[in-house]
Amino acid sequence: MPSDITIVVADPTRMPAIRESMQLPERAMYFTSGNIASAMETIRAHQPRLVAVDAIFAQTPPGVAFVDRVETLAIPHSQLRLVVQLEGRWVMAPRSAAALPVSGSRPALAVVRAPAVVVAPAPAVVAAQAAALNTRRAPRFLVRDAVNAVVESGSASLVDISVLGAQIVSGPVLRPRQKIKLALPDTGDMLNVMAQVAWSTFEKPVLVTDAYYRAGIEFTNAAQQVLEDYRRRHCAEQPIPYRG
Repeated sequence: MPSDITIVVADPTRMPAIRESMQLPERAMYFTSGNIASAMETIRAHQPRLVAVDAIFAQTPPGVAFVDRVETLAIPHSQLRLVVQLEGRWVMAPRSAAALPVSGSRPALAVVRAPAVVVAPAPAVVAAQAAALNTRRAPRFLVRDAVNAVVESGSASLVDISVLGAQIVSGPVLRPRQKIKLALPDTGDMLNVMAQVAWSTFEKPVLVTDAYYRAGIEFTNAAQQVLEDYRRRHCAEQPIPYRG
């Protein structure tokens, strides 16, 4: 079961206003968008009931990467919400645009009390923000066992994969829009694919000796059926849950 802690991640320029004006449980922990590594370590350690992410930060490449990584943890009964400013107030709204009721030109603010958190339906502008985060175009599957890949003549670990892309942890430097060659070990051979880096974050956890890059990549030349066959051999049967 998740703990009763709430984790809040926001841009440092908006964090003071969020802390001052948004109603949150007493056991809330705050992290700026420049301290994502610590936020992830805390989420893994405490398994919070709620992770609230600044909607503006969540649309940036590091924010999308952070949201993806929180989803990958798949903490039971934990919720992920956007922090948005609505009519001068900081509130939390569901990530799914479909779940946000939109009425006339000036919708009424309906605040719904949930355990230790305020959840507010938002207007069309917030719905657009939430829709921007729904970037998953194909189901992703976690790798069952360690897959040691080769990227740019260096080593990398495959975290999850879909027919359109993958998440990897790489020793070599990876930068957004960089084109890379990726060799994935397979049964008796290597599956060689070309890809482009969609996002990349530098990570140096406290208890880890060597730093690394966590990146999301998009395949550019691989046949989807080949990738589907590969993921069936190496990944879990069920896709990673999408927490919309």
